[in-house]
Amino acid sequence: MPSLSVLSGDRPPVVPHRLIWGLAVGQMISWGTLYYSLAVLIGPMEQELGWSKVELNAGLTVGLLAASAAAIPIGALIDRFGGYWFMVSGGCGGALLLAAWSMTSSLPLFYAIWAGIGLVHACTLSESAYNIVVSNLANHKRGITLITLLSGLSSSVSIPFITLCSDTLGWRPALLVLALIHFLIPGLVSAWVLRGIGSARQKQVAESAGSDIVPARKPLRQIALDPVFWMLAAAFGVHTFIGNGITFHVIPLLQERGYAMGVIVAMLAMHGPSQVAARIVLLLVGNRISTAGFGYIAFSLMTVGVALLGLSSVFGAAELFVYALIYGIGTGLLTLVRANSVIEYLGAYGYGAASGALVIAMALPRTTAAVVFALLWQASGSYDTVLWIALLVSCAGLAAFGLATRWHNRRTPIQGL
Repeated sequence: MPSLSVLSGDRPPVVPHRLIWGLAVGQMISWGTLYYSLAVLIGPMEQELGWSKVELNAGLTVGLLAASAAAIPIGALIDRFGGYWFMVSGGCGGALLLAAWSMTSSLPLFYAIWAGIGLVHACTLSESAYNIVVSNLANHKRGITLITLLSGLSSSVSIPFITLCSDTLGWRPALLVLALIHFLIPGLVSAWVLRGIGSARQKQVAESAGSDIVPARKPLRQIALDPVFWMLAAAFGVHTFIGNGITFHVIPLLQERGYAMGVIVAMLAMHGPSQVAARIVLLLVGNRISTAGFGYIAFSLMTVGVALLGLSSVFGAAELFVYALIYGIGTGLLTLVRANSVIEYLGAYGYGAASGALVIAMALPRTTAAVVFALLWQASGSYDTVLWIALLVSCAGLAAFGLATRWHNRRTPIQGL
């Protein structure tokens, strides 16, 4: 995978495989330490500190809101200056915040720490890593796919490890272990593997050298007026809403339908591997299927998955595992479709600002899904109505992606987007 030409003689050349696998390992570690850790540690924190589950889960909400608020400015800065210092400082800052979390016994301080973790999310997770790949590698599709292969295994690796540390050491020492790991890998390793990377702005200048085309400096204004962007926001907002709602409610949903916890856990264990399998298939297929083609497949599979979950009370456990496979493949593909559709539909230059705007547009469905599902369940008395509504919303997401694709194919791309 060739890298872009080095624009400055005093900057070391980008080594593509080192960049990709360094980012991949960093993403896998960061998602574990800065996202999944709270889910594991809520129980022991609740027992020691006496805080409720609602109060503890509110920490994640604070973090997600902070990440959403910072997404556009940080994305725009990475577009202009590159992601090196954001990734390195985010790695070191994340380690300090994890260490501070291990020492807190104050709920307001806990929320302040999670607001800081949210800023680290905006600096280092997913969109920032993809921006670096888009700005520095010619075959960005392959690079992003390889990164998601490891990051997709984050929950499968981190949750058992954090659980083991918490059970053997206690939750406070476990957080110190995570802080050390976060400093050594996303912090110090990023400082090494990201040497020499450039920005989207530098890439655009290099590609337009010798021509009369001047790269646009303010792509966000055009993006905000682009109906394709809003259809993408609607489509991926639906995906986030349905995904988060099912994630937080699938266990009580299936228990309500009489499934044993062992069956539920076995079904949930299929989710991560099926996501990774989908990304391997995409890696092998390469450019033989377009981003739009994969998008139609992914949104269709997600819709079929929701329907199968709704029918899980009719066909039994075997059908439940078919649901897990189909829904996992769909969500695994959608992560890549989202990253690549921003590039192809809205343009590589301004990727950070565009993906940040998409994060902002998705903030409301992302943070309210679990509550809305709970309110719908409370109003109807069962999950049947909830899943029928989820199915209709899933169909709307597929339709929105179809409109975005159709409108994109009809227009002439706007210069600078």
